[in-house]
Amino acid sequence: MAHRLKYIIAAAGLLLGAEILCTAAPESRPSCQDDSTAIAGTGLEALKTKLGEYLDAIKIEPVEIQNRETDFLIGSCRDSLVRQTVAVDIFRHYMNSGIMGLEAVAIHVFDRWFSNGSIRMKSADEEMAARIFCDFNRSSLIGMKAPELKLEDISGNPEILFPSDTSSAGDTDDTGTDGSNADSSKAKVSDGRWKILFFYDTGCPKCRMESIMLRNILDNGNYPVDLYAIYTQDNRQLWTDYSAENFSITAPQTKVFNLWDPDLDPDMLIRYGIIQTPRIFLVDPDGIIRGRGLDSMALEELLKKVLAPRTLEYGSDESYSFYESVFSPDGSGMDCDGIKAVIDHIADRTLAQAKDTLLFKQMAGDLLYYFPLKRGGQMKCATGYLLEKYITGRNDIWNTPDDSLKVLGFAELTHMLLSRAAIGSKVPGISVMATLKKSSGKEKTRMYRLDRLPRRTIVIFHTEGCEFCRAEIAAADSLLQEMKGRRDRTDFLLVDMDVISSSYPGTAKELLDSFDLTVLPYIFEIDSKGTVTDRYMSLLEPERDKSPETGHSGR
Repeated sequence: MAHRLKYIIAAAGLLLGAEILCTAAPESRPSCQDDSTAIAGTGLEALKTKLGEYLDAIKIEPVEIQNRETDFLIGSCRDSLVRQTVAVDIFRHYMNSGIMGLEAVAIHVFDRWFSNGSIRMKSADEEMAARIFCDFNRSSLIGMKAPELKLEDISGNPEILFPSDTSSAGDTDDTGTDGSNADSSKAKVSDGRWKILFFYDTGCPKCRMESIMLRNILDNGNYPVDLYAIYTQDNRQLWTDYSAENFSITAPQTKVFNLWDPDLDPDMLIRYGIIQTPRIFLVDPDGIIRGRGLDSMALEELLKKVLAPRTLEYGSDESYSFYESVFSPDGSGMDCDGIKAVIDHIADRTLAQAKDTLLFKQMAGDLLYYFPLKRGGQMKCATGYLLEKYITGRNDIWNTPDDSLKVLGFAELTHMLLSRAAIGSKVPGISVMATLKKSSGKEKTRMYRLDRLPRRTIVIFHTEGCEFCRAEIAAADSLLQEMKGRRDRTDFLLVDMDVISSSYPGTAKELLDSFDLTVLPYIFEIDSKGTVTDRYMSLLEPERDKSPETGHSGR
């Protein structure tokens, strides 16, 4: 809000000045059309002050917006002297701006207003300096593809950086590039690594200082980047001595390439704006310039920003809807093996084929958050598969503090819940207030100990307001009717967690510590000896919902 207010105030002030000086003015003020000398002596300085305030107010806006604003400001001035003053001041402001990337606005202003003769600079010398500035900077602006560089390493091998003809580009062999003085015959077009271009001269005091600072920053930071130290002169002995002294970087993730152009091709200096050294650029893995005109400290801040692990958020509504469309509600169209196949397919497409670990983490993390919200044994079976194969122990994938907080910790909790009341284990000897229903039609509500039920029993944990719970209980009643007169009878024990939580809080805690009650109804089966024989069951559609762990259903 403060920035926007500043922007509006500055704009209003500048437009007011423009109205006075660039268009018709009241008789009490000097008119730019009638008395240019008076304007130059009085009003122009006020306008230049307002102009500076306005340009400062919009300095964080995108370059495209600043281009439009500068064109409007210059174009709104009718008086040629005022237009020249405004245009020159705007050009000087952006040419000398300390903000990375704003050189582009200076080049835009020069090309739009000066190069075609619409407006002239104050002097021929200034126009020549402006033209040189633009020519030396227009090919290496922020957001542009880094211009091709044809260089040689210390051994005389050719090195092509950012080749314009990508079909002829080869891959760099990583062997021998362990952070000392590594050389290779070709540079990769895109190898997934950020690249630092450091143009320097051995006789430049500032270059020596930046070299020392750069070496310390890269050694201490151990950034996964490639440093291309590019010597801009022609003394081979000075170059080899200097590079051995200053670029012996030991950080294991950082690779160093010492290069030069023995022919001193002037096009290289023009393309990268090397009017003086040192000159530092940062290029992203796709060969796009992301930093220019940097010093070592600014480079360090930029590296920390661009190489910082991306923070992912999991379990969004969009991801839930996506996986609902994949599996359909409650996995109605897919068994455990089918869901496992989907998980493997995601891993194959993201990890194996695309080599996109970040995309895999996003999709696998969303799956991890999706599964616990779903009912059905097949979902729990798939959850265990996801944990064991792709999350637990996969330090090659999950290795950041953010991973520990959002994925590994949640995975550990999920694994703990899945381990509760496992098939084959003894059910805890917890006494609960519950309703026991029998095929004979009898039912009784009293305290029951879970490990001392007399026959095969299906236990249903439920709540009153749960629609799925009511459907499962209705299905249990239907099964009881079907079992009348049969010898292999099964009892059903209904445990209302609302009643337990309100009247027996201690029992509620025991149950929550012993069973996975994150999603209700939770249905499991025990035999007459108190052994868990099935869990995560559904009584609604037995062929679909039969347990992936036992192969049978509740019927």
